[in-house]
Amino acid sequence: MSSTKYALIDCNNFFVSCERVFNPKLAGRPVVILSNNDGCVISRSKEAKELKIPMGAPAFQQREIFSKHNVAVLSSNFALYGDMSERVMSVLEDFGYPMEIYSIDEAFLELDSESLVPEIRSRILRWTGIPISIGVGTTKTLAKVGNDLAKKRIDGIFYLNDPASIFVKLPVDEIWGIGSQTACALNQLGIYYVGELIAQTDAWIQKHFSIALLRTVLELRGERCLNLEELAPPKKGIVCSRSFGHLVSSFEELKEAVATFTAHGAEKLRDQYSVAAYMGVFVIGKDRFPRSASRALTVPTSYTPHLISHAHQLLAELYVEGHSYRKAGIMFHHLTPQEETQLDLFQASGSNNLMQIVDDINRKKRKRALFFAAEGTSSAWKPLSGHQSPHFTTQWKELLTIRV
Repeated sequence: MSSTKYALIDCNNFFVSCERVFNPKLAGRPVVILSNNDGCVISRSKEAKELKIPMGAPAFQQREIFSKHNVAVLSSNFALYGDMSERVMSVLEDFGYPMEIYSIDEAFLELDSESLVPEIRSRILRWTGIPISIGVGTTKTLAKVGNDLAKKRIDGIFYLNDPASIFVKLPVDEIWGIGSQTACALNQLGIYYVGELIAQTDAWIQKHFSIALLRTVLELRGERCLNLEELAPPKKGIVCSRSFGHLVSSFEELKEAVATFTAHGAEKLRDQYSVAAYMGVFVIGKDRFPRSASRALTVPTSYTPHLISHAHQLLAELYVEGHSYRKAGIMFHHLTPQEETQLDLFQASGSNNLMQIVDDINRKKRKRALFFAAEGTSSAWKPLSGHQSPHFTTQWKELLTIRV
């Protein structure tokens, strides 16, 4: 068996922690972060969790609790969270271990020694202000179990060296990779705890469940089945959508919104060196009834002007004069590597060099400094964000000001 171990680094209450870095007055106070349009709770501080504020709860249903307990309510600031995530991951990369970025606030490291684990946690806190939890185990699944236990410790670190003692009373529905339906099925078969699950034979698990559960069980036994993915696999589909800040009935306003979503999606395509062969547009009306239209593209592409043109043509098929819309979005499917694209002799493919320049400038400026005229400038359709904090790290005009 390999002597190396996996460590799962997880930022604690990440969105809330990002806000607290730049606003220390939020420390110790219940804080919730709301989704686009200030709709639902998507992140909670420890204090907010203790108030039993549910994740995903509509904000308007919690107003009484917010007021009674002086809960700080903030609109989501994804530009800030994305930048802080890059800073955390950059610190982790400095340690030189193989790394898999699992999500915006989680990453796996493959360690050859546990000695630097406390330093990893300390350095991230010092350099970014973000508190983290670290779970260490011989497999990725065991590291995830260790991370859940680390969140309950003051030092934020847990080495899962004796998993058997933990598994005796650890419910199966708390295991990464076991969903609620699988957990329910296990309960019906008399299996409630992880210790009971890993005691079953491989044949029994394969007979009653899928190979995916067997892999999870093997991981829990200490046998590696999930390898570290240092390079994330390219997405097979891309969706960009938003709910509007108000009902939209103007076709021109809808076109601006759809053009913006298309430009964002095209940028994501180019980030993974892919092109799309199929595109769809959807709108959701005031009555919440969705309508969609799609088409195959003659030449697979990630060239934004061509994609915006297709998007507007599809939108024209959906738009009904006099109707109001609450949401719209675009979808890219049938994605293939850019270098494998078959060009069309009779149709221009667009300039990849131009798109590269646009992407490089926007990446350098950390905002959409260059955009297409079809996206408009007013963005009156944008989601509500009445409680958003400044973009402390991505906008020069919103840098934190300290008075002395």
